Amino acid sequence: MSVYRRKDKAAQEVSKVYYFDFQWNGHRFSGSTGKTSKKEALAFEKRERERVKTPRDDTSIDGAFQRWWEEIGEGLARPDTIFWRLELLQDILEDLLADEGKPLHLSYVSTNHLAKYAQIRSKQPNRRNKLPSPSTINREIQLLRSVMRRAALVWEKDIRLPNFGQVLGEEPEERVVEIPEDIYDRIREKMRDDYHDVMDFLLLAGNRAGNVLVSQSRLLKPQDVDFDKHEVTFYVKSKKPGGRRVVLPITQPMLVLLANNIGKHEDAVFTFIARRTRAGRIRGHRYPISLSAFYGEFKRAAIAVGRPELRPHDLRHTGATRVLRKTKNLRVAQKLLGHTRITTTAKYAHVMNDDFRKALEEAHKSREIPTETDVNGDKNLNLKRK
Repeated sequence: MSVYRRKDKAAQEVSKVYYFDFQWNGHRFSGSTGKTSKKEALAFEKRERERVKTPRDDTSIDGAFQRWWEEIGEGLARPDTIFWRLELLQDILEDLLADEGKPLHLSYVSTNHLAKYAQIRSKQPNRRNKLPSPSTINREIQLLRSVMRRAALVWEKDIRLPNFGQVLGEEPEERVVEIPEDIYDRIREKMRDDYHDVMDFLLLAGNRAGNVLVSQSRLLKPQDVDFDKHEVTFYVKSKKPGGRRVVLPITQPMLVLLANNIGKHEDAVFTFIARRTRAGRIRGHRYPISLSAFYGEFKRAAIAVGRPELRPHDLRHTGATRVLRKTKNLRVAQKLLGHTRITTTAKYAHVMNDDFRKALEEAHKSREIPTETDVNGDKNLNLKRK
């Protein structure tokens, strides 16, 4: 089989990225090429065919990356992004080692090479002409750490690990954005009617859209909802295969949304109605809402109301912020968000601090502070301001 674009049966969508699939000596080799151009994808497949004909060296950068991909990477969420990052790492690290006349092996990758990698990447703009953030570069270096640690600890290769902590850049704290109610209502009005329920559900459940809608991670299915126990199960991003299981109680508003949508499609809770017949869809039929489609619809609506900076992920922030403001309990917000550590949820603590400040302001309004004029003539008060 030559290169092909993979079709998502649930979403009735065809991937933009090409995949390869071939056999050699009775073994099947398949995966993402990471390329959207067929010409580049065919060239990638040709290199793969040549590579598998050569005995693999698990200590070489190419061999180690390939083995890690087969054992770990291919089964993770967003495999296309991971594959792309591996390619970046391999290209730059091999160039650095080649310039020094060193073998292209993991054992020769040093802390100095990681520092040079970070410097090179910081000056490489993406397709939208934007430079990568420190967070992006850190994720790439941490990916290399995952490969090298597995080579040293699991494959038992004689590899000295660089000091990764010394080259990781300082990351800005994640912004916590609360969407005002009037802005939320205006964005909702601008969106398709069949997207309203999922938008409301994301706000109530405080979940990532990628855990509910069709994406490279697991979507929310009818069997994940237990009306008898009033519970809904999500599978959130994790190192565990299939994701970490998080169970959330179903409140009455959530119950109404789920009940109104379950039964319209056998594989997904939230769906949309196709407006025209094309790309494998039939006009008037229902199909699962994809993460990319929801993102595009939300951003279009946010731009229309004059708030282009808002993102679908801000629905999660807004839901958690409102719950925390109402309950004053950080543990409740932690449970809602599915965080394993309370320190991760602590970034929402500013909500309680803001409420505390406002309460103090109200309490202090009734307290008049004397001025110099007020205390002139009263020898018992020494309140002169300096």
